Amino acid sequence: MRGALLIGLSLLTTSAIAAPAATTASPPKVAAPEILLTFDDGPAIDKTPKILDTLDQHGIKAVFFVLGNHFQGTSAVAEKSRELAREELRRGHAVGNHTIHHYFLCGHFYIKQAWQEIEGNAKLIEDAIGQRPDLFRTPYGAHCKQLSTVLNGLGIKPIGWDLDPQDWRLRNAPKIEAYVEKHLMTLHGRAIVLFHDVQAATVIALPHILDWLDKENARRAGVGQPQIKILNYAYLLPQRKLVPPFLDAIARVLVTLANMPLRSPIRLWPAEVPPLAWPPGQV
Repeated sequence: MRGALLIGLSLLTTSAIAAPAATTASPPKVAAPEILLTFDDGPAIDKTPKILDTLDQHGIKAVFFVLGNHFQGTSAVAEKSRELAREELRRGHAVGNHTIHHYFLCGHFYIKQAWQEIEGNAKLIEDAIGQRPDLFRTPYGAHCKQLSTVLNGLGIKPIGWDLDPQDWRLRNAPKIEAYVEKHLMTLHGRAIVLFHDVQAATVIALPHILDWLDKENARRAGVGQPQIKILNYAYLLPQRKLVPPFLDAIARVLVTLANMPLRSPIRLWPAEVPPLAWPPGQV
């Protein structure tokens, strides 16, 4: 009897020792929320300056994807638009290419004008601010095989977006604010936000959104949650090898001559072949 009891106690003890200790699973790591602000279709003389002032107040750098039709001509409006683009650059923002006329470049007709719409706007921007744009966004976010061929030929990777409050459609500041704030509350990882600096409602909504963001980040800091970080656009810029200044100058002269066959005796390829473009940011 005593032996049986000892055997039973031994088994119980062994089982207790062998039983694994309960463990608490670590919560999965969640990517911290990050956003980049972008503005399309400007500059708008009566609206973009207010956007710039709001961004300055919060220390934010953004990307302005501009339309070249604002810069065309010699009118006072065109010159003010060019000055606004220069002001965007002076304040530390990026001026991006959004084509001249905002055509849907995957359509049967306008795909034939894609090269001119993109390169023509790059030239207008360069004439306005003194440098070619590094960033490009297709109108309407269009994607198709033909357009990809044009963009690959130009060495361009288009920049899309992740969060679109459709300010161009809503045209209602409270609704724009509510949409952005709702989506930022649940954001994980990185997102590019699309606004339009030609929309009056966006001019009104942006200060409220950024004020809310400051308060939300203060709340998150108080409870140990990841804050919503506003990114600089630098991570989007293409990495290029530097070209010596004298080679860069020669290349630009050759490209200019090749693209002006009627005014130059030099022809480097048949006229029906699309003109070349020298990449921006070489020096």
